[in-house]
Amino acid sequence: MTQEFLVDFSQITLSDFEKELEQTELLPSREVLHEDLHVRFDRLRWLGLVTLADLLAELKSSQKMKDLARKSGLDEEYLAILRREVNNCQPKAVNLFEFPGIPAEAVQKLAQHGIRNTPQLFAFIQSPAERAALAAQTSVDEAVILELTHLTDVSRIRWVGANFARLLVDAGCDTVHKVMKADYASLYRRLMQINEERQYFKGKFGENDMRLTVLLAQKVPQVIVY
Repeated sequence: MTQEFLVDFSQITLSDFEKELEQTELLPSREVLHEDLHVRFDRLRWLGLVTLADLLAELKSSQKMKDLARKSGLDEEYLAILRREVNNCQPKAVNLFEFPGIPAEAVQKLAQHGIRNTPQLFAFIQSPAERAALAAQTSVDEAVILELTHLTDVSRIRWVGANFARLLVDAGCDTVHKVMKADYASLYRRLMQINEERQYFKGKFGENDMRLTVLLAQKVPQVIVY
């Protein structure tokens, strides 16, 4: 994946991530991250770890994890789960054919040029000039390229997949910037209304999920120019 597609972990402090974990409903297999949360993160900070990049640098190999467990007094299993949770903060690639409402012919034309998912598309859509060039090169309508740009942009927010990205775009929150500035309660009501009509998203989501989505959007690099 291109670097700008990813979240910059050097810009996220352990304290910010600690607050995010505290507010997040975790899977049962990761609920251990809520236990003694502040005490454990205080130990990591005491060792001089300030950002998520610092933390991952100390967890990048089995030996380094053993060393951190010894220095911090934290269990290796806990550190392994913490590493997985941090890595899950990065956006996942979405296949372009998964986005509802995108013509299959456009997806096929892009695939013929080696562009099948959001990270691959991202490299060609960061400015109006780049999007125009891609449209000319692939014979895909520029309006479709722009629509895919919006879908790709919001899908970089953690936990936003193809269908939820479609829902956000249809609700008018079609950029990371708009999502981060949205009133989460109002956005939640709009999404519920649109989803009831169009049935894009079959999973359950609530106001708290929208609050977290708005907060998580603030961590995504805003590099696409419209």
